[in-house]
Amino acid sequence: MIDNAALRVPLNGYAMQLRPSELEFVAAGLGQFDSSPEGDLIILAEALRQLPVNDRAPAWELSIRRFGRRRELSRAAGEIGMDVIHAQNLLEAYYHCMAAVPSPEHAPAQTL
Repeated sequence: MIDNAALRVPLNGYAMQLRPSELEFVAAGLGQFDSSPEGDLIILAEALRQLPVNDRAPAWELSIRRFGRRRELSRAAGEIGMDVIHAQNLLEAYYHCMAAVPSPEHAPAQTL
């Protein structure tokens, strides 16, 4: 089970709490990219944290629609009032962040 704190993404003094069910839908739409289902969810959340603060919520809303609900990019972007070019750039930045996050299974153990 994933700790809720691992699914919290800071937003300028606030936090966006990602729902495990939404993370699972997005992960399923993207396909497996880690060695475990829990690892996929943690990578998705950590990658959002790596984006600029103002891009985090729109990137997540776009990802839910594009991958979770499997909408075409133009429709997913239109549903949140975003143009397709900006949406494509936002998803590319998110992909880049996902690729940069180390697999949780291979991350060094933290000591207190």
